[in-house]
Amino acid sequence: MRADPETDAETDPDQALEGSVFAGDFFDGKVGEKQRAQVVIGAAGLNITTVRATAHWPYADLAIDRAQAETIRIGNRRHEGAVLILPRAAAPALEAAAPETYTGVQARRRTAALIASLVGGASVVAAGLFIGVPAAAGPLARATPAQFEQRIGHNLAAQITTFMKPCGDDAATARIAQTINDMAEAGDAGFPITFRFVDSRAPNAFALPGGQVMATSGLLAAIGDDQEAFFAVMAHEIGHVRARDGMQAVYRNAGLGMALEFITGGSGVAQQLVLVGGQLNQLRHTRRQEAAADAAAAEIMIAADMDPAALARAFDAITRHASKIEDSKSKKKEPAKSSKALPSWLRSHPQTEGRKEFALSQAKAGGPPPLPAAEWRQASSACNEAATQNSAPDATAEK
Repeated sequence: MRADPETDAETDPDQALEGSVFAGDFFDGKVGEKQRAQVVIGAAGLNITTVRATAHWPYADLAIDRAQAETIRIGNRRHEGAVLILPRAAAPALEAAAPETYTGVQARRRTAALIASLVGGASVVAAGLFIGVPAAAGPLARATPAQFEQRIGHNLAAQITTFMKPCGDDAATARIAQTINDMAEAGDAGFPITFRFVDSRAPNAFALPGGQVMATSGLLAAIGDDQEAFFAVMAHEIGHVRARDGMQAVYRNAGLGMALEFITGGSGVAQQLVLVGGQLNQLRHTRRQEAAADAAAAEIMIAADMDPAALARAFDAITRHASKIEDSKSKKKEPAKSSKALPSWLRSHPQTEGRKEFALSQAKAGGPPPLPAAEWRQASSACNEAATQNSAPDATAEK
């Protein structure tokens, strides 16, 4: 009788337990033929002898299935497909020789160890994606070439304007755009501002990477004739541009995007949705970033000879306008959000009361408004709330 080189060692009868020799059926996992086997239940494992070969199966490698009433089915994790079937009479000897293997404790320990290693690995990955990537977002954003950031901002803006349509006549709004660029230059924003109005009832404004700034028709409707309040909001967004907060948010969201790409099989769709959705969500800037943008807004407003306290008026105007929208929904019996919900821009720029106090503390009388009143009305009315009556509900525009 020869020894199978793939199934370890020959039988060692001296290690057999008393009364521990049983006849069984053996399948070697290579051919489907059943082989009759003599099995010695030894101290270290099972010694299997057939007419073709001998094998030694250590207990640490075994998985024992005791579900059958008449037999015991034994598998070996090192020899896929190999199975040994013993009579139920072998149970006492198996349990005495290897109690942990027989009762399944060893298998459960292996499973627990596997789960622990998977959880540990997932924790390392998650820490990298959701802690490491966000922590590195600031340095990464600052190290990003300006042209690359501008390209990212341009691409994101193009995607956003597919469902938030630009509105207003370029000629009519050119003076507003020029004023915003003058403020950005005075505030050393680091990028020329590409400004546009978009059609949405939600009072909103946001800055994308690379100097892309958008304001909604709803914001114009909220501000009304107080152009200084409007430019205060723009100064705040210029603060985000200068700090490259939009680019930081892209890197932060990239961690979630990579995780979703892994889950969804790397189609690229998940990453795109995260980036676009993150921008529309105003990227949930941190309190530190919001405070810095407020401070930048005050500085920029003073440099532009405008009163920084106008930002506090903007907060109040946006809140009042949002309440009017909620009231109109209630009268039309449209599904309405809670009346306590903050309007779009304030939800994405939290801690309103404290920030109002800061804006008021920076009050400094400025000169006349940048645009004559008639010109402001003409420019702002080119993209007003009336244009949004036929647009989709503001869910897509909310942040």
